[in-house]
Amino acid sequence: MWRSLMVAALTLVAGEVLAQETSFLLINATGLPISGLAVSPTDLNMWTPNVLRPPAIKAGERRQVTFNAPTSFCQADMQASFSDGGPPAVWQDLNLCTLTKIKLVYDRMSGITTASYDD
Repeated sequence: MWRSLMVAALTLVAGEVLAQETSFLLINATGLPISGLAVSPTDLNMWTPNVLRPPAIKAGERRQVTFNAPTSFCQADMQASFSDGGPPAVWQDLNLCTLTKIKLVYDRMSGITTASYDD
């Protein structure tokens, strides 16, 4: 019994140590409502569950996004899904550890994504 309690306590502590609160201002310049946001270590396509809280971020809207990010990486890709069900867009090689504000731009016709961010 004691051993099970110790293992459970260590698991909880390890989970807290391996995640850090990440918060940044997201500016939606995609022209589309963003309904979901996921992150992955750069170029690995291992996406987290949706970190965006409802409602969707409307085109032109700004919102503070806060979530627990893994501490095992800083460089990450960000994937947005859209309310209209169209294909998701990916922005690559963003530094989550220093990110404070990001403006996401997406041209659905060409598939080109660009981002400007302050760190």
